[in-house]
Amino acid sequence: MEENKQDILRIHIENSQPVEVADFTKTMNAFGALFASFAQKNGKSKEEANAKLYVSKIIEGSIDIHLVELATMGIIPFVENSNLILDFAKHIKSIYDYYVKGSSFKPELTPADLRNVHDMVSVPANDRNGVMSVQVIRGNVDSILYSGCTFNYIEGNGIQNKSDYEQKEIRSVSDNGDVYKKQLMAIYQVRKGEGVGNKAIIDAISSKALALLFDSKALEDEILRSDINPIKSAYYVDVMILTAQGRPAAYKVMALHDIISLDE
Repeated sequence: MEENKQDILRIHIENSQPVEVADFTKTMNAFGALFASFAQKNGKSKEEANAKLYVSKIIEGSIDIHLVELATMGIIPFVENSNLILDFAKHIKSIYDYYVKGSSFKPELTPADLRNVHDMVSVPANDRNGVMSVQVIRGNVDSILYSGCTFNYIEGNGIQNKSDYEQKEIRSVSDNGDVYKKQLMAIYQVRKGEGVGNKAIIDAISSKALALLFDSKALEDEILRSDINPIKSAYYVDVMILTAQGRPAAYKVMALHDIISLDE
C-alpha cells in the first residue's frame, strides 16, 4: 500500500515495559470497531458507511502503527469533501476531552462504543510510564495534519473507570438478564403466530438478529400488529437480553418509548 499521499491514522505507543499481546489486541480491535461505528454514522455514501481501518505499516523502536481506510485509497470511489480519517481522529479527541479534560460536549457513544472506549486505552492503562498518541499524518511522520491527543497511565485508567460507570448507568441488572434502556431496535423478521419466529437487531448491542419476545401482549401488538409496517420502522425501546448457554439468545422488550419511520 502506498502511503505517500494518503491520510493515515497514526497510533504511536511509547512503552516503558513490554506490551502484553492481549492489551495490544484489545487496543487495535477497539480502534477498528470505533471507526466502523463512526463510519456507519458519518459516511457520506454507502461505501464510506462500510469503510473499515486496515494496518498499513508497523514501525520498529517504539510501537508506531499506521492505519488507513479504503475510501481514501481509491479502492472505494472518492467522495468530495470527505475525510473519515481526520473526522474520526477528531472524534477520538472529543472522547479524550470529555473524559479527561471535563469538556461539556459529550460525544455520542452507544453501549458497544463505550466498551470499545474502555478497551481502546488498554495499552496506556497498563503501563505506568507509557503513553499512546493518536495523530493524522500524510504519508510519513514528518507531515502531521492533526496532532490529536495523548493518553497516559492515569488518563487511561480514568477513561476506563468513567466509561464503565456510564455502561452501568445505561444497563440495570435484573435476576433474569441485563436491561438496556432506550435502544433503537429494527425488526428483522416477523412470523405469523404469537411469539414464534420473530427476530430483531439492535446495532448498538449486536449485529446479529436475535429472537424477539415481549413483556406483555399489549407491547407485542403495538409493535408487530398495529397499522404501522414493523419492517419499515425502528423502535426506541428498553430491552432485556436473555441468554442461553452464556450467549445472548433473545431480546425481551420491556417498554416502548417511540416509533421512527424508515421510509425514504
